[in-house]
Amino acid sequence: MRFHALQTDPTWQDVAGNRRRIELMIDEHLGAGSIAQGDYVVTPEMCETAWTSDRAHLEPVRGSLDWISATARARQVWLQAGFGEHTPDGGIANSVAVAAPDGDVRAIYRKNFLFPNERASFVAGEDIVVLDTGSAKVCPLICYDLRFPELWRLAAQAGAEVFAVGSSWPAVRHEHWRALLLARAIENQACLIAANRTGRDPAHEYAGGSVAITSLGERVDEAGDEVRCVTLPFDRASFDSWRARFGALRDTRDTLLGSITARRV
Repeated sequence: MRFHALQTDPTWQDVAGNRRRIELMIDEHLGAGSIAQGDYVVTPEMCETAWTSDRAHLEPVRGSLDWISATARARQVWLQAGFGEHTPDGGIANSVAVAAPDGDVRAIYRKNFLFPNERASFVAGEDIVVLDTGSAKVCPLICYDLRFPELWRLAAQAGAEVFAVGSSWPAVRHEHWRALLLARAIENQACLIAANRTGRDPAHEYAGGSVAITSLGERVDEAGDEVRCVTLPFDRASFDSWRARFGALRDTRDTLLGSITARRV
């Protein structure tokens, strides 16, 4: 199984155009053989609209989920896509949904750690997801979650083997992005695939830097600021061998961690 990060340059609040660009990008790589059926594809944060707190431009939840499901099913891939989720209590959440190759929406994760300018508009998540694809156990996370290592360790303790991150990380803090992603992979002995956007919106400029990192901390593929697809091959034998030989995760002192609900799906 391979994991792929789509580094896109979305148009702010253009749902139809952004969806179509993602579909075409997947189709192009399927045609070239660089994405295969059964692979796992990750988009940047809020990929339909680019980051926005304007609820008038957010799709109804059913519309977003139907598109994610149909896109995965038509191409026979796992698709993790970020979207703005209208919540039942009238709020909005910064979320990702993961659809299986048959189109079944297997998981929805809400961003746990909200950036200061998000707190007035978004509700935070309260749990994590560890999704068993049959080939690897995947934990989807979003952007600012990257700065909170306790969340990642709790996910690793719950069985996460691959972290899949969707982000809108600004260029001004690009070196933080690179350093923190590498640290999260190394300290959790986990693989990592991260999709960041490129381009600009009314508030920020983005530098891309989507990346694939092994559980040994090797950057095996990394984008610049161009639109492109980054790929992580998941090698089960190598992954299991490293965790067996080097027991850092086994040495975790759980009593120092706190707790969070982990939904295993």
